[in-house]
Amino acid sequence: MPPRPRIALACATPGERAAIAKWLNASDYHAITITDLARIDDELIATPFEALVVDVALAPGADDLGRLVRFLGPNRPVVVLGDAHRLPSVTRGDLSVMGRPLTSASVLLSVGLALAEGRPSRRAPRKPVGAIPASAHGMTATVLEASPLGVGIELASARSAMLPPYFKLRIPHLGVHVVVKRAWRASAASDSTRCGGTVEGDLPDATRPWVEFARAAADANVASARRFTPKGLGS
Repeated sequence: MPPRPRIALACATPGERAAIAKWLNASDYHAITITDLARIDDELIATPFEALVVDVALAPGADDLGRLVRFLGPNRPVVVLGDAHRLPSVTRGDLSVMGRPLTSASVLLSVGLALAEGRPSRRAPRKPVGAIPASAHGMTATVLEASPLGVGIELASARSAMLPPYFKLRIPHLGVHVVVKRAWRASAASDSTRCGGTVEGDLPDATRPWVEFARAAADANVASARRFTPKGLGS
């Protein structure tokens, strides 16, 4: 049996750190706690790891995060725990972001996709698109996130085990039909499963390109969220 991937954790809150470690260890990973980011080089030599989950409170600036990304290199992804809208814009393309509140599903999905897809700087971060009805491998699904290169979906857990490594994702009413390479699958609740993957290309019967759909859907979702934000809450 191959060794479990080691995931380093640098988290400011003990309870949150313990929860993340518990979820990772209960899955296919081995969690390693890092208490001093200034000595991350020593940590990496002592116990090599495949990815780093870091609380933005411990590396709040663009220079802090940038140094981590450069030091860890192109094949060891960095997943930041925090609000994506408050991260320095210069760093967003180099990082995965895991927002609060945390769940087992969101942690496993974020880490799994970061490992499977490689450094997000060579890709495009997925954005929420609301809830768009679709089908995945013939099963009823909902598209929750999209980017020009990837997708996040939700489907009934009772049938999710039937989802193959490569599957067809269809949004019939929009004419979007693509092939997706599954990167990760995790239970979101007792009655649903979330899956993330990379979009390999449009199917011959598609009438709307995936890239066009992903950008338009994300922009529409942002505009809708702003339109219905109550006064005094947010900007």
